[in-house]
Amino acid sequence: MITSLNIHYTSKVDLYNAKTLLANHPSNQILIQVFSGQVTPAAIETLLNDLRTVFPNVPILGTTTGGEILNEQVLEYSIVINISLFEHTTVRTLLVDNNDDLTATGEAIGDGLKTFQPAALILFGCGLKNRRTIDATSLLSTIYEKLPQTIIAGAQAGDNGKGENTLVFTEAGMTDSGVAAAALSGEKLIVNNRYNLSWVPIGKKMTITKVDGARVYSIDNCPPYTLYSHYLGQEVADGLPLSAADFPLIIERNGIPMAIHAIGVNDDGSFEYIHSFQPGEQLQFGFCHAGLLALGAQETFNSLRTEPVQAAFIYSCVSRKWILGEDIKVEIAPIATLAPTAGFFAYGEYFTFPRNECLFFSQTMTVLTLAETEASSAPIDRVALLSDHDSKQLKTLRVLHRLVETSAREIESINAKLAELANKDSLTELSNRRHLDERLEHEFYRAVRSVGPISLIMLDVDCFKLFNDTYGHVEGDNCLRSLAGVLKVIIHRPIDVVARYGGEEFICVLPATCFNGAMLIAEKIRAGVENLSIAHRSSIVVNFVTVSVGVITVEQGLEDMSPEYLIKLCDEQLYQAKSRGRNQVAGIAL
Repeated sequence: MITSLNIHYTSKVDLYNAKTLLANHPSNQILIQVFSGQVTPAAIETLLNDLRTVFPNVPILGTTTGGEILNEQVLEYSIVINISLFEHTTVRTLLVDNNDDLTATGEAIGDGLKTFQPAALILFGCGLKNRRTIDATSLLSTIYEKLPQTIIAGAQAGDNGKGENTLVFTEAGMTDSGVAAAALSGEKLIVNNRYNLSWVPIGKKMTITKVDGARVYSIDNCPPYTLYSHYLGQEVADGLPLSAADFPLIIERNGIPMAIHAIGVNDDGSFEYIHSFQPGEQLQFGFCHAGLLALGAQETFNSLRTEPVQAAFIYSCVSRKWILGEDIKVEIAPIATLAPTAGFFAYGEYFTFPRNECLFFSQTMTVLTLAETEASSAPIDRVALLSDHDSKQLKTLRVLHRLVETSAREIESINAKLAELANKDSLTELSNRRHLDERLEHEFYRAVRSVGPISLIMLDVDCFKLFNDTYGHVEGDNCLRSLAGVLKVIIHRPIDVVARYGGEEFICVLPATCFNGAMLIAEKIRAGVENLSIAHRSSIVVNFVTVSVGVITVEQGLEDMSPEYLIKLCDEQLYQAKSRGRNQVAGIAL
């Protein structure tokens, strides 16, 4: 059984009431969590001294906040203390003073607690570095790799929205550039966690087109500012980056939707985000309202009410509090009906998907519950979070949301079909010259980064002008369609590009293909066209249609070349094939 006590701390006197409760209880089976809206080092030092005096040798885990949670109440600039007494669980704390290398910090925490075999690990990390929010992804993934059986929870310290300095601490001391951890170990400890995003995607899907880590230069080939002003209006654009929190970008990673908002606007027009992106990732704008919040809170409450809960801790994003105001209580109040509840509003949240991964969230509410019994808890009635009026409003909003989403999907489908048509050669249905140029540039620079080979094949129909003069342009078009059919059958990897380059010339781009492989494919193409046996009595080669083929493979030195130069080299090999008598393949590897 866990005994959980919450204290609204104003002075040392507030601690004495709990002193009797802790008397004769093993100190290593107690955890004191502190959520402080007083964010100066002096205030934290005074608080720590009081706690260490009244509760000597008791493990302490604390953080500065952007707001405090005391049962169903949301407070500001106050100090909330939770004291958890365990019967069968041992507590160990650790303070690592290093956020310059979060991977090394994660290794230190994981290695330091591995033999302890924690069932739960609560982390409070310093939330800021150089006045920017820290991305804790590498910290969490490293710890999870070291402790894969542990549920990791917690969040990053706040400073009441000042964006200047955050502090975390244990009984050993405090730091403004590190991580504080409390590990809970015990075979009878029952740990559960849930999260509630509530932000939902709306509108068209957009694509990250130029990015360097968390610095985004373009989305849909537009500067981020242009995109925000176009879709959200000038008022939102003028309020960036703060206004971006109201409309975060929603991205799905490994099937998990995440909200990511801008935290900085650079002089060159690029935006800094709280997470990193990859080129090609798709996202949408998100929105939230009280109805969605209530719906998510209902689901969270109903999933937790079936589990034993003796202590509950909420680690939620400060953005939710700023944006939703008083409505934020809708998702906190139900949790407080399950057990004594405490927590804080943070600059990013930590959440573990058991046997999967631990993620760094933003704009999300996370809940950690603890218990020390396997006996079923007394049934808890469902909590009605919405009035009849609110339910009607929510129904209307759902219909509107469905209307916008359905319209957006239909427009997206139409645009995709139009884009496909714009990229195709109308005669052969292969890629056209414009699409070839785009894909070749993309694959060329990918080959430069991966230091991998890239091959090009260029082919030309032998004596095609004479074919048109003899049989007419309609038969000439039919001939090119038949040749395109051969190319489609032979070259079918998704990463390959087959395009009509112009007239009777075709180009194939083969990423990650060695010279021997490219030459083999080129010979298959030559033989495949020959096997079509399309009559060509005017040919100076043979009396049926043939092609000449040039091949170029570059395995090193790509960084000194360009896509245009590769085409030039391949054209030279095509010329060699023609000069040697046509209906053959010529190639070179560099």
